[in-house]
Amino acid sequence: METAGIGSPGRAAEDRTSWRRRFAHSHLSLRNRMVVLIGVAVAAVVAVVAGVALASTGIVLNNSIDDQLTEQAQAVARTVMPSMPPGVRGPRWLTGSNFGLPAQIILEDGSTATWAGQSVTLPVNDTDLAVAEGVTDKQLRTVTVDGARYRVATVPLLFVPGRTPGAIQLARPMADVDRTLRTLGLILLGVGVAGVAGAVLLGRLIARASLKPVNAAAAAAEEVARTQDLSALIPVTGSDEIARLASSLNSMLRALEASRARQRELVDDASHELRTPLTSLRTNIELLLRAEANPQRALPANDRDALLRDVDAQIRELSGLVSELVELARDEAPPEDVERTDLTEIVHAAAERVRRRAKAKNVQIVVTAVSSPVDGRPHMLERAVTNLLDNAVKFSPPQGEVLVAVGNGEVVVTDQGPGIAPEDRLRVFDRFYRAASARGLPGSGLGLAIVADAAAMHGGSVRAEEAPRGGARMRLSLPVPGDVLWSAPFEVGSDGGLPGGWDEVSSAGPAGFARASDHGPRRARGFGRGL
Repeated sequence: METAGIGSPGRAAEDRTSWRRRFAHSHLSLRNRMVVLIGVAVAAVVAVVAGVALASTGIVLNNSIDDQLTEQAQAVARTVMPSMPPGVRGPRWLTGSNFGLPAQIILEDGSTATWAGQSVTLPVNDTDLAVAEGVTDKQLRTVTVDGARYRVATVPLLFVPGRTPGAIQLARPMADVDRTLRTLGLILLGVGVAGVAGAVLLGRLIARASLKPVNAAAAAAEEVARTQDLSALIPVTGSDEIARLASSLNSMLRALEASRARQRELVDDASHELRTPLTSLRTNIELLLRAEANPQRALPANDRDALLRDVDAQIRELSGLVSELVELARDEAPPEDVERTDLTEIVHAAAERVRRRAKAKNVQIVVTAVSSPVDGRPHMLERAVTNLLDNAVKFSPPQGEVLVAVGNGEVVVTDQGPGIAPEDRLRVFDRFYRAASARGLPGSGLGLAIVADAAAMHGGSVRAEEAPRGGARMRLSLPVPGDVLWSAPFEVGSDGGLPGGWDEVSSAGPAGFARASDHGPRRARGFGRGL
């Protein structure tokens, strides 16, 4: 098994990630981290620029010295006397000018001869000997003699055609070049330090100005936390990322304020609505307790049974009210995931549940549906449809029918009740609102509010309408996914018309909705489809 060793690319990347993580979680403030990053970035750029400038200057100076030194060495080579008696090694043949620079001749046998009075002896290597033997034309290199650096040019002697009697070396001290480079390095260092310091100062000012909106947002958030006043919004200036952050925080504050207002309204309404049934329940129970405690004032059996039935009914009403209050108190989406589900299946499940409760009034629930896929939370949608059906059953007369039509993302519930007055059709979805015609009936006034909340959470709507021949019609509309074909149900009765005296349920779509009972042996069905 291979592992990343020290110095491996994987280990280096891990070290860089670890350094960034430690820096991001350091105790430095955001402003100071920005200043540090700006300073490091500018220092790196200055270091690179200074290094390149210093290296380029050194190369230019060396090239200039090499050209000048080569020309001088060739000039000196032309002044060397052409006659050198065998065995003579003295400096008297070196009569020309050496430009005041250390110089020496490399003879054919590898020995050297220097100018009179010259104290510097230049080192000779194999490359220099190759120039003396005519193998190469010149040699340039840097040597150190007695601690001093010299640039040395070695060129051949030029006076005998076809013969190379040796080479001449001319050296130039590099002290002035080294001094120039040191001076330039110090200047660049000073300029770099001043530049980094200026960049850090400027970066601090820029960071302070850039983070001013962030500080304002932080101050506003702290003020909200201190005062619990969610109406204190953050000023938004410009259109940059910080302005976007401020806008997002303002949106969050507005949502929180609306949520708090809804919770406060719910608590106020709940306390009001719970007070009456609780008072009535307490009165009935106290009456029963007094009658039990005093046998002489015992209630007649009929009255006692009536009180017990009232208590049972009030407990059921309170239980339903509390359940609906809990449902409404959930501002956030439940943990149920959004999934592709068929409204037809949801409606049939809800209808089957409500039918058991509708038997007491002998009310039939008739469903006409085609497949209608939507993206939603099945449990929430089933609860909404159940509330619509419960509401329709409650207002339907005995022996009546509730018609349900499903298609194209719509659930339409029509009853044969008294209907809803036009002035009440918008308010029936408010919490605890009950129309005048419904105040004598059991209920909390929360069922349709739950339907409205479920529709809004799914991006849909619900509205109350008047049925063509009386009664109320509730239309729950949900968005249809873009990859689903439009479809609407159409059914006819056994006689070819609309049975039971019912009009069409909805005129939406090319075929519209019509009703036929789920029950009974004879039924004809057709489908209207379109894109």
